[in-house]
Amino acid sequence: MTLPYIRRIRLWRIVVCFALGTVICWICAHFSLRNIIMTDKKGLQAKNKFFYLDGKEMRILSGAFHYFRCLPEYWSHRLTTIRACGLNTVETYVPWNLHEETKGNYQFTKDMLNIRQFIQMAQKHDLYVILRPGPYICSEWDLGGLPSWLLNDPSMKVRSTYQPYLDAVDQYFSKLIPLVADLQYSKGGPIIAVQVENEYGSYGSDRKHMKAIMESLKKHGITELMFTSDNEQGIKTGAIPGVLMTGNFDNVQHGKEIYGHIKEVNSDWPLMTMEFWSGWFDHWGEKHHQTDIPKFEQTLSFIVELGSVNIYMFFGGTNFGFMNGANDNPYTATITSYDYDAPLSESGHPTDKYYRTKAILQRIVPQYISNNLPKLPDPIPSKSYGQVQMEAYITLEDMLSFEV
Repeated sequence: MTLPYIRRIRLWRIVVCFALGTVICWICAHFSLRNIIMTDKKGLQAKNKFFYLDGKEMRILSGAFHYFRCLPEYWSHRLTTIRACGLNTVETYVPWNLHEETKGNYQFTKDMLNIRQFIQMAQKHDLYVILRPGPYICSEWDLGGLPSWLLNDPSMKVRSTYQPYLDAVDQYFSKLIPLVADLQYSKGGPIIAVQVENEYGSYGSDRKHMKAIMESLKKHGITELMFTSDNEQGIKTGAIPGVLMTGNFDNVQHGKEIYGHIKEVNSDWPLMTMEFWSGWFDHWGEKHHQTDIPKFEQTLSFIVELGSVNIYMFFGGTNFGFMNGANDNPYTATITSYDYDAPLSESGHPTDKYYRTKAILQRIVPQYISNNLPKLPDPIPSKSYGQVQMEAYITLEDMLSFEV
């Protein structure tokens, strides 16, 4: 070989090595920077009597809105209206019996069941998300969100350490949680907190059951702050040692009782009302429940003066199909409407409570309300369909005679 030819080969090798080195350095730098960005977000912390997000003190001002009680075409409208009130968070349950209606058949993408799309839409509307995946959710929903096929097991014991029940829960969580895990705040998403079970203290006191549910959530990818919520009757028995406790109530007296117990357990925890009941649900045959406005204002003011709040419901929506729940002693079924006398009506229109809520937040905690809130959106037009003449019907007893 000639000397110039050898030099050209060496030069070519140097160029290739330099190019490869540059690419490798760029890849390393890129992914190192990405990891720094991804891990730089500090999830919600409960300490020193306050909540902290990214290390900064925050007040959770949340409203309950269940995606499965509203057509997805209206989600954006409702979320905009919630944000326009001054709230910074939206809370939702997750109904197991809709996402796994029959055993092993999962549905997370169709219409109202597209939970991932709902959470992402909440983030686009500048809202954090509180996720309450159950598995039991109550919510005046059929079997509290538990799928009816669980009862095919004659020995089934729901909300317990009965192993077939825990196995079914774990299998469900293995599908649900990975679907939303990357939407947690520390990973760039809006989910800042996740609830374990729901008002378990009003049902039982088996801490092994509660720990099993919590461990299943963790196993499948939940890393954000976890908490429990209970009313004044269950606050002493529904907790998990070391896990943040929150309260559910609709009046100042019960609020004082619940807050008092939480302070006894851990005076370092911030006070959080996970369910401030803005109204109430209706059974067939009852008059529509309406909460006294002065009582509503008094209780909401009491809550936000001391801590954080999730207004349950902020928008109630509709119990579509036969998913409305019921209570016993005596048996009373919930109606199709879940209006709840909430700040937003079933049709999404702001009520007097909506404007009272906004005024209270602006008066008591203006420092936690954004100066860049969206405008209240125009109401979605509605119309009357007139009278509907029923020409045929089938009784429940006859319906049950059909084989599935």
